[in-house]
Parts: sequence; C-alpha cells; structure tokens
Amino acid sequence: MPKLFDNAKEFLKTYSSTVKIAWETNKSVFLIVSITNAINGAFVYPELLVGKFLIDSVINAVTTHDITTGIRNMIIAATTGLLIDRIRQILREVDSVYNSQLSNLLLEKIQVSISRKLNLLPVSTAEDPQTRNVLQKVIDNTGRSAWSLIVPLSTFPEIVLTIVSTAIPILTISPLIILPCIILALPNIIIGVGFSKAQHKLSTEFAPRWRIGGALEDFAVKGRYLYENKILGHVEILLARRLKLAQEIIGKRQNLSAQFAKKRQLVSLPLSIFETSTRLYLYYLAIIQVITLGTSQITSQAINQFISSVSHLIRQANDIFQNYLFITDYETFMALPEENQDKGAHFPKIIGQGIEFQHVYFKYPQSRDWILKDVSFKINPTENIAIVGKNGAGKTTLIKLLCRFYEPQKGDILINGKNINNYNIKEYRFRFSALFQDFAQYPFSVEDNIRFGDISQKKNLKKIKDAARLTGITDFIKSLPLGYKNPLDKEFKDGVEPSKGLWQRVALARILYRPSEVLILDEPTSNVDPQAEEEIFEQVLKVAKEKIIFLVSHRFSTVRKADKILVLEQGIVVEYGTHKSLMAKKGRYKELFDIQAQSFH
Repeated sequence: MPKLFDNAKEFLKTYSSTVKIAWETNKSVFLIVSITNAINGAFVYPELLVGKFLIDSVINAVTTHDITTGIRNMIIAATTGLLIDRIRQILREVDSVYNSQLSNLLLEKIQVSISRKLNLLPVSTAEDPQTRNVLQKVIDNTGRSAWSLIVPLSTFPEIVLTIVSTAIPILTISPLIILPCIILALPNIIIGVGFSKAQHKLSTEFAPRWRIGGALEDFAVKGRYLYENKILGHVEILLARRLKLAQEIIGKRQNLSAQFAKKRQLVSLPLSIFETSTRLYLYYLAIIQVITLGTSQITSQAINQFISSVSHLIRQANDIFQNYLFITDYETFMALPEENQDKGAHFPKIIGQGIEFQHVYFKYPQSRDWILKDVSFKINPTENIAIVGKNGAGKTTLIKLLCRFYEPQKGDILINGKNINNYNIKEYRFRFSALFQDFAQYPFSVEDNIRFGDISQKKNLKKIKDAARLTGITDFIKSLPLGYKNPLDKEFKDGVEPSKGLWQRVALARILYRPSEVLILDEPTSNVDPQAEEEIFEQVLKVAKEKIIFLVSHRFSTVRKADKILVLEQGIVVEYGTHKSLMAKKGRYKELFDIQAQSFH
C-alpha cells in the first residue's frame, strides 16, 4: 500500500508538472485542447440515451403496432444522434489540429529550455560527466516525450468525463458492478508502473554509451568530417559500432516489452470474463422483462465503454507515469544551479592596476595531478603578454581560469587588486574578448559572424568593416557574390566555405568588433603562415594598444613582439620577462627560441 501511495504521488507530480509546462507553452491552445476533449467526453451519456431511445422506440412500435409513432421517434433519435455525432467529429478535428500544434510548441520549448539552461550553467557543471548523462537521457526522450506528454494530458478530461458518463446508467441498474471493474483494472496499473521504471533503468544504464553512439553518427553525417571520412574510409566501421550499440539496446527493450506483455495478458483475462458474464446477465434481465432491451443495450454498452475507458485511463496514466521519469530527469537538469548573473561588485571602468596571478594552483575534477602549480605573475595596464610552452603545459587552462570558467583550488587572480570572483560575472566577461582554438564557425553571413562579437550594440557596419580590414579579409569579402551578406557555409544557397586561415581571420574580426579591455588570443592564427600571423598581430597591437592582450602561440617570431613572455613547463612558471631579458638569461625560453629559429635556416 505505501508503494501505491508513492506511485500516486509520482503520478500527481508528473501530471501537475506537465500541465504547468503545457500552460507555460501556450495558454490558449492548452485551454482549447482541454475544453474540446472535456466536451467530447461529456457527450457520451447523451449518445447512450439516444441509442436507448431508438431501440425502445423500435420495440414499442413492434409490440403496439403504432408504426407512425415508432417512425417519428426513430427519426427524432436518428437526427439527434447525427447531430451529436457531427459535433463530436468537429471536436475531434479541432483537437487534432491544436493537439499537434501544442505538441510541436512543447517540443520546441523543451529543446530551447535545455539549450538555454546548458549555457547558463557553470562550465565545471556543464562538463561534468553526470550532468552530460542526465542531459543525454533528456535529449534522447525529448521527441517521444513531447508527444506523449500532450496526448495523455489532452485526452485525460475526455476519458474522465467518459467514465462519468458511462457510470451513470451502470449505477442506475446496479452500483456494485462498478466495483469489480475498478478492482480488476488495478493489476494493470501495477504492471504499467513496473514497466515504466524498468524502461527508465535501462535508459539510465545506456545513457553514457548512447552519447558515444550519437558522436559516431555525427562523424558520419556532419559535413565537416566528409573529406577525412572519404580518405580514411572508416565510415562503415563507425556506423557498424553505432548499429551494434543500437541493436543491443533495442534488443533489451524488446525483451522488456515481451516480458511485461505476458504479464498484461494474464491480468486482463479475469476482466474479459467479467465483461462477458455481465453482458449475458443484462440480456437475461431484458428477456424476463425486468428492464427494457434499450436499457439492457446501453448498460451493456456503458459497461464496455466504462471498462475500455478505465483501461484507457490506466494506459494514459501509465504514459503519464512514464513521463514522470522524463519529467524527473528534465527537472533535475533544469534545477542545476546556474551562474549567478546578478551578484558581485561592478567591474571597474578602467583596469588601472592590471591583472595578477598569486600562487595559483588548479586541477580538473577528474584529474589527480595539478595542471597549474604555484603560478604567479603580473601584467600591467596596456601591456600584452605571450604565454609559451609545450602542449599540456597549462597554457589554455590558465586562460580558462582568467575567463572564470573554473576557479583555482588555491591562490588568487586579481584585477585592480580585487579577486576576480568578487566581480559580477556578466559584467566581467563582457569586458573580455576571447578567440579560442575551437572557435565557432557560424553558417550565417559574414556580417553576422563579425557582429556576434557584441550583440549588445546595434549593428554598426562601419565597425564591422573596420574589424574586417584589420584582419585582412576585406578582399575576400569583396569577392563574394553577396558581400557581407554572404553565408559562410557551402551547404546553403550562394554559400562559400572559407579556408581554415580565413575562418580564423573572420573569428579574429569578431573579437576585435567587441569593445573590451582584455583580448585573449589562444593560438589565434595557427592556420595562417608566419608572415601573415606577424602582420595580424602587429595590426592587433596597433588597434588594441590601450588594452591588455594575452597571446598563446607557438611561433616565437610573433611572441618576441609581446611586452612580457611567460614560459610554462608542466604547469609551473619557469621564466617571465621580456624577449630581450629572457634571451640574455639563456634559459628555457632561449632554448625553445633557438630550436624554432634553426628550422627556418
């Protein structure tokens, strides 16, 4: 019994949560669907009465030989029945149109909410494997659940009112008949709940592996992998792995369905026997003239519809309960704590005291070793700093900490002498421009690709063109059929596919369009030649001479132009100073510089 109460609580929670989501999606459409279905269910009892009146009119005409009255009553009953039938047909059509609309709107709302939520989470939470597993389960079930959320929700009023309508004639004849109808339906509820929980357990078990399956499909479908796929010829291997995974989970789901289908057949047998016995009893009462044939017919029909509606209600309740598991995952994901965009001090208008790292230690949640160890350095206002070191030295991690994607476990990062975590995070990030190694390549126009650098200001074509000129892509844009309006994706009409080097220049133009105090360039020009990189960096230094610039690069011909150079080795600052001072020191920086210089001789 406690388990039954728990299931009832879970059902009510799901139903109320679903109603809330549907109501927030579109109030008017939700009301139309609910009221339409409720009216449809309410028409069941009048429809039964029409059937009773028609049968009794025929029997009465036969026994009394009053053919005229019989025909008149038949015409009245038939006309009323036709009117009710047409009204119900219209209501079903209205429901079909608006039900589909509500389902599509709900699907879009859920998908947008998930995407928005993911981008509001702290990076550490968003990248956590447990978060990704919950997100995968929600994404996998979103399409199916959006529809299965609405269908039970919209038909629920109709089913309930159908049960009420069919219960009236049953209660009139024998109230006790209702009780076994309900009792015999209870096992179906228990089996349905068990099936839902078993499905959710299976979904949870497969969520991490299904994420791999999705990635395998992406490699085969997404255009940017097409060339490599053709050269490597490994698509069949990727798809075979996905198919094997899919067949495994489909097989387990099939076994689960078969197992519970057998249980449902066993518990439905007593209900069928009861239904047949009751029908025979009612016709017996008609034969001995305790009730009329019309009463016998509509009561028998009412019992059939009542049992059918109770079974339907159970199925819909089971669907709603299955959605409890989806709703629980969805609400768990949506309840994850977001970055607080409101708290914190205002970011200073001028970075008058520069940026300082003080004894910073950091490691990722899944890492045992420190990625950064006792990192300390200071960069003054309007200075630029180059960060160098081998792959894995901690260069990008240092940038992530500066952008407040993660927080150090030890030490402080200061701006104007205050810990960066004390500043309002929204204001803080707005004052930063960053170009990362895996920058976004939007399949939109050149204009959009640049102006996304600062969506807070109205589109300024002059500034867009200035940013394009600074990064040397003006001639490229002029060559395009639609100029600044040209899509940068060849899969769209008139679209073009820029080279890697051109894409980096477009992305660099995007961050130069943003009016920020700090520029972060993480391997910004790795896909252009050394001479072009020097030219771009020279232009950046000119246009951003009042800004603080962080440059991560492997090219020492560019690095040497920086005011300060930070050398990282296995997360430790081994050297820090100007190019001239570090060369004179004859340490690790000079060693790396000389190695690279030799490759150009």
